Amino acid sequence: MLVWGFLLAPPASAQQPSGVSRESPQEERQRREPQPGATQGGILTTETDAQPKFSMDYFVGEWTFEATVSESPLGAGGPVSGVEIVRNVWDGRYWDITVKGEGPDGPFTGKGVILYQDTFAGQFYTRYEVTQGIALLRTGHLGCDLGGTCNLHFETPPFEHNGTRVQLRGRFYLTSPFAYRVTTEISVDRGGYRNFGTTWYTKEEKAAAPAVK
Repeated sequence: MLVWGFLLAPPASAQQPSGVSRESPQEERQRREPQPGATQGGILTTETDAQPKFSMDYFVGEWTFEATVSESPLGAGGPVSGVEIVRNVWDGRYWDITVKGEGPDGPFTGKGVILYQDTFAGQFYTRYEVTQGIALLRTGHLGCDLGGTCNLHFETPPFEHNGTRVQLRGRFYLTSPFAYRVTTEISVDRGGYRNFGTTWYTKEEKAAAPAVK
């Protein structure tokens, strides 16, 4: 199985007594059931394999983003683009967010923080940010499949903006070390959810996030 180091935390290595070489059930299955057309010697996976852990350091760095959002109580509809910088600020549990962009209502900036928890019940994260005068609290769970694809599901608590009740929900699709997308749906005044827009993020490979002072 091939996974991206940027997405997944490395698994603990198995320890064997020196001088002992024993074929594991997975190795035996690999030998007996070679993958048709395989050229890289990938390891076969089973439903009992442990789910890999996600590494939040995937987000550290500078990302350019672009989207087309629909008109809503949050603002006018149209193209949005800009840059987001994420820095690890403390102990692998907190990340600082800085946003600078341009949208249908003009230029904007934003600041925020990401929190991460790995518990017995699963992996959870919280992202709080204030952009264009709107405070958003997005919380949800995250996980990865055996193929190395990771997803973050989120929703916001209902909040009021300009006299309107708004709630958001969506999903981060992390399918590449250097690119991901976020789909978002919006509910207005307790109505059904509708598409709000998809934001595409691309990592600037040569740009290092500024150090935390």
